[in-house]
Amino acid sequence: MADDAPPNPSLLARLGTLPPVSIGRRAAGIVAVLLILAPVATLLGAKLLTAAARHDAAAVAAAQGPRIAAARAQAAQRRALATVIDRPTLGTTLEGLARALPRETQLVRAGRGADGRLAIEASTADPDRLRAGLRRDPATAHLRDAGQRRGDAALVVAMDEP
Repeated sequence: MADDAPPNPSLLARLGTLPPVSIGRRAAGIVAVLLILAPVATLLGAKLLTAAARHDAAAVAAAQGPRIAAARAQAAQRRALATVIDRPTLGTTLEGLARALPRETQLVRAGRGADGRLAIEASTADPDRLRAGLRRDPATAHLRDAGQRRGDAALVVAMDEP
């Protein structure tokens, strides 16, 4: 098969052979106005949709506000209860203290505050030996120094949970 047929003219050549199209001034003005109005109409439509969405969101928030507040209060109560449940009981803590305290040390006070943190006071002649004994036992190793004062013939060392 021979390629004797002349090649098709290019697109540019074909565009050159088209008759010029004359657009009247009126049509050109309409096109210009449409080009200007299209973005303005889009902007106005977007503002209307935004206002409607904000109105809907406010209505949902007003209707669901009490439910959301109740859910938040319930979550706060769960967190408070979890701190109490996750901690060992005072009996278990006292057993750990009995194992950790040196023989010459006497427990003056032990208790949990409203926040569930353990606080103890122990009367001892050697506060360093008391601290070392408490740090050796895993049940009391987390206690930190809260101060000390002079007691009856001994020092009273206060310790609590961080």
